Amino acid sequence: MSGHIPKLESENGKEGGEEGFRSFARYALNLPVRILSGTEEFHAITENISANGVLFRLEKCLPVDTPIEFLMEIPEKALGNGCAAAAHCAGRIVRSYEEGRNYFAAAIIEEYRFQ
Repeated sequence: MSGHIPKLESENGKEGGEEGFRSFARYALNLPVRILSGTEEFHAITENISANGVLFRLEKCLPVDTPIEFLMEIPEKALGNGCAAAAHCAGRIVRSYEEGRNYFAAAIIEEYRFQ
């Protein structure tokens, strides 16, 4: 089942216009995810999520234009509706940078379906 990402508590309450792909409000949500890219697997934590993208914190660099797939499990306390959800997402990395000992990668979500 495809659909939209449910509304969560906003990190900043603003909709962004930076870099052209930030057209939806972002929500602070730290969830563990496993990212698959080709034959490689990365473990990451989400920093924030919007209806069309996500920012990951990782221990390894993911270069721009890397195609990815990931499964994101959203606990019921984050949704506030008494139900948990899982979304299988596919997209690509659009921004990547290093900060301290962590790497960050922003991905645009091109396809998703709730499971």
